[in-house]
Amino acid sequence: MANETRQVVESVLGSQMTAQIWTSTYPPVFPFTPQDFSVGAILPMMLYLFRWGNRRGKGKFAEAYGAGAPPTISTTVARLVEDPSIEGFDSATGRAILGDFLLTSILENRRHSESHDEQVQRCFANHYFASWIDLPSSSANLRGVPEMVTALLSNQRDGEIVEPFAERGRYRVGARVQDNDLLASLAPGTETTGLLKSDLRSDELDEAVPLPLDQLVTIRLAQGCGEAPAKAVGRNNPGPIPNQRPIAARAAEIFRDDLLVFLDCYARGAAMPRAALLQMFESAIAIGLTTILTGTVEIMNRWGTTGVLPEVAAAPKFPLFVDCSSGSDLALRATSEESGFLMRQALNRLPAVLMHARLLDHFVRSESEIDRKSWPPTSPDGTDWLNLLGSVLNGSHEEARDARRHFTRTARKLRDAAESAEDLELRALLGEESGEGDPGRALAEALSTAFTGSSSKGTERLNTFLSSALMIDEVNGLAKRRKVTLHQTRKKGQGRRGDALSFVLTNPVIEYLVHRHVRRTGKGRKEQPLSYPDFLRVLREQYGLYIDRAPPNLAVPSDLLQRNRRMLERRLRDLGLLVGVNDAERMKKLKARYRAHHDIEQMEEPA
Repeated sequence: MANETRQVVESVLGSQMTAQIWTSTYPPVFPFTPQDFSVGAILPMMLYLFRWGNRRGKGKFAEAYGAGAPPTISTTVARLVEDPSIEGFDSATGRAILGDFLLTSILENRRHSESHDEQVQRCFANHYFASWIDLPSSSANLRGVPEMVTALLSNQRDGEIVEPFAERGRYRVGARVQDNDLLASLAPGTETTGLLKSDLRSDELDEAVPLPLDQLVTIRLAQGCGEAPAKAVGRNNPGPIPNQRPIAARAAEIFRDDLLVFLDCYARGAAMPRAALLQMFESAIAIGLTTILTGTVEIMNRWGTTGVLPEVAAAPKFPLFVDCSSGSDLALRATSEESGFLMRQALNRLPAVLMHARLLDHFVRSESEIDRKSWPPTSPDGTDWLNLLGSVLNGSHEEARDARRHFTRTARKLRDAAESAEDLELRALLGEESGEGDPGRALAEALSTAFTGSSSKGTERLNTFLSSALMIDEVNGLAKRRKVTLHQTRKKGQGRRGDALSFVLTNPVIEYLVHRHVRRTGKGRKEQPLSYPDFLRVLREQYGLYIDRAPPNLAVPSDLLQRNRRMLERRLRDLGLLVGVNDAERMKKLKARYRAHHDIEQMEEPA
């Protein structure tokens, strides 16, 4: 099936309704597009959003450093050595050294290539001025994730968009560099001195302030662009930041609290080396996005059956078994891969549920007699709206009978259209008309499968988003992947190949989780004692990560669980994050490697 299937659907549903349902997302459930993206490119975009209160448009990096083509390390170095403030790199050897420095500390090529002639696709947020460098070239490549995280930190209580330049909070959107805590912590020596809202050159650097080399070269790259990128405008590139929360509200709350505590404690005042801070921040983003997505899977799959969303505090988390050996123990790896298989199974059921939600959304808005004034809002929180749709789904609403008749008629028209167009696959998916079952659910499953077949990725879009969120095979990621034979044929070595996914805790992930949870969430971010058993409980209850207990959906032998527990304990000790004076479990305490900004300030205060 290809575009012909969409044309058949559009001939029955109309272009407007087809545009609403023929997609892989649904904003009241999650305010991002489930496709691939780079976690490492999120922070520079967030810096732009916080500074300008608007999505980023086109910048001048490619024009300044591309020499008429997509910029590479070679073309970037050629432009940099023209800067009078960068001396000693005019020779071929000097240029090679500068290029290697850019690759290791500031820029990243496509597919992590080490070539100096490969296209550059990412800039590390060593300094606030990284937000002046428009990489990736289109903000749409980040799938709305930076906007979601920015809206969470801003925490605006109402409205469909985040109102910029409002004097509200320490993480205000649309602010001078010195007035936003995140911007200020990543912008040493920098202040906004010109017009706040419109002057793209209003952020200025005090050249007298000493800076590390990676930050200084990042600034020189940005200054070569001349100004910050323009704000996004137009229908195809809307500028306002959506004020939308994920339906996994509890996971989003935990994510927000985690980021606030981590940034407050370690981003300010050079409490942590910038490289370590950025690596752990990426791990924080990976954990938060993964928990939101897996929580959404569990919540929405239940909603698809009952039509009722759980209370925020009781919202389920999808359980994931973590291999603390990172693949070196084959039994632990196999168990975690089985957990990954269960996760993907649940994820593959989600598109049909989202399609059903979109169909119900269209029915309520366009076909039902429900008074428009009684509609609950869809943003910032879509819970009440989804519960309204759910009451139609489960038959408790007075419009439920009309919805059944509407979906029955729609399916009948689609069958006739598919037969006329000789689209046999769509006709087979729609099945035969039956008075039994839920016609809305049957229609949603048929259309979801049709969308999967007619798009380039289909259901794989959700799996691709999960892979991106997990940062698979990255040094600071949450998962590993290996090729396996899914269906073995009689001939040895032949069969359909696929990926096995296992969940792991890389060292930066462990360090981030420890540094986060040895600090309290409340005012002052005071240090709190955290025993090893309590740490395991936090991983299980807040993130659904199971170490020493079997997940509810998976049987794991007790000896394997104990081995997993001992492995994580040993790794914590090796990283210097666990101390204990005896074998008593409660006496095994976690400790941070870096002091928090609050502690450093107290030590520096005069007696």
